[in-house]
Parts: sequence; structure tokens; C-alpha cells
Amino acid sequence: MSKILIVDDNDDFLQACEAVLTKEGYEIVSANSVAEAEPIISGGGLSLILLDIMMEKPDDGISLAHKLKRDGVNIPVIMLSGVGKITGYEYKSDEMLPCLDFIEKPVNPDLLLKKVKAVVGE
Repeated sequence: MSKILIVDDNDDFLQACEAVLTKEGYEIVSANSVAEAEPIISGGGLSLILLDIMMEKPDDGISLAHKLKRDGVNIPVIMLSGVGKITGYEYKSDEMLPCLDFIEKPVNPDLLLKKVKAVVGE
């Protein structure tokens, strides 16, 4: 069973994603902040991280993704954010946003499952 960490400061979003993913058999752990996420990541055993871009600070998710890359952490990261719809900015995986993929909020459950399965299978 794949273990997925969801990092987001919105409890309703965390619960919705957890409901969708646990129904498909994934083990879910969650964190409301980077500070909560870091010890979970250090604990190992994760197959994927779903990481919100903006939490306490506007760049919390981006900063954590860069830190993971610098530290050589090889856990795939899918970034999440609703900022693109507001700003018109199109996020993509590159050096600015070191992640495997990006999902725009609000997240369509079918798209979430499709992207998670593409990374971890099952």
C-alpha cells in the first residue's frame, strides 16, 4: 500500500483528498504546515507528497520542494494551488517549481486519482 503525505493548511481540502484516496486503498498522512510535514518526511516510507504552494507564507510549498530537492529527497512531489486561476500564471514542473506535476484547485477527484496512480500505481 502506498503512503501519501498531503500538506495543506485547509482542513476541508485535506479531508476531501483523504476520503478520495483512502477509498482507493492509499494510506494517507496529513500536515497543516511545512513544520508538521518535515518530521513526517524525515520518517521515511512515503511514496508521494501532495504539497500546497501557499500556506502560512505565500511560498511555503515552493520552499519545501526546493529544500527536498537540495537535500536529495527522492519522494515524488505533486504541487497543488488555486493561485493560477486567480493570477493567470500557468504553473509547470521546472526549476522554479521542482515537482513532478501540478494540479490546479479546486481539485477534480478523478484527476487527482489519475495523477496519483500515474506516480504510485495501484
